[in-house]
Amino acid sequence: MPTRLLTLLCIIAGGYSLIWVLPVHTSRSEPGVKMDLPLFVGDWVGSDEEVSLRERQLLGADTTFERKSYTNGRGQHIYVSIVLAGQDMNVSIHKPEFCLPAQGYTILNSYPDEAEMKDGRHLTMTRLFNRRTLTLPNQKEIEETSLDYYWFVGARHTTDSHFGRHWADNRDRLLRGENQPWAFVMVISRISKGLQPFGLDEKETEAMIKDFIADLAPAIHKPGLEIK
Repeated sequence: MPTRLLTLLCIIAGGYSLIWVLPVHTSRSEPGVKMDLPLFVGDWVGSDEEVSLRERQLLGADTTFERKSYTNGRGQHIYVSIVLAGQDMNVSIHKPEFCLPAQGYTILNSYPDEAEMKDGRHLTMTRLFNRRTLTLPNQKEIEETSLDYYWFVGARHTTDSHFGRHWADNRDRLLRGENQPWAFVMVISRISKGLQPFGLDEKETEAMIKDFIADLAPAIHKPGLEIK
């Protein structure tokens, strides 16, 4: 038998042999995030935000939402959204890179970034810098820019990317027989320099959001969660 054919048969046989060691059934574990945003985050005060009917229709029926807008005494605003996927993650969770352009935003850049937690650990996230044109009631157009930080929370750890989430999810399904629940956490604030009194520029807005996340993340992450 030619060597190439023998090698191919061995690979096929090895693949089929995995059927006997992989789990037959999958179980759904508990999510690693608390679906209850706190009323207070540092010196920020939150108020509930509604989820649009359109969004509920587009995402899975068993998708869970938790949203708040936070304000502080300096007139700054931060928007926080948590989306916990149902059984079908492909329906429930999608990247902001897909939905932001539909809302009129242009994503100017995107890269990994991190925030230092109060306990010294570093949370890795994806940072987006966005721009869109707004038309005011007087028909004047202005350019609005914003910073968007997001990350994913599984049953036992966090990740900053869809690739990391897919890899961990497929690994746990195959090797653990576990249908791991994933949540998508997003924190957004506009760059208010020139748009309001005492507005912040890009670097100041970034520092503000990271300081906010340093207080928020420990409040919504369950104990024992591995931060990456």
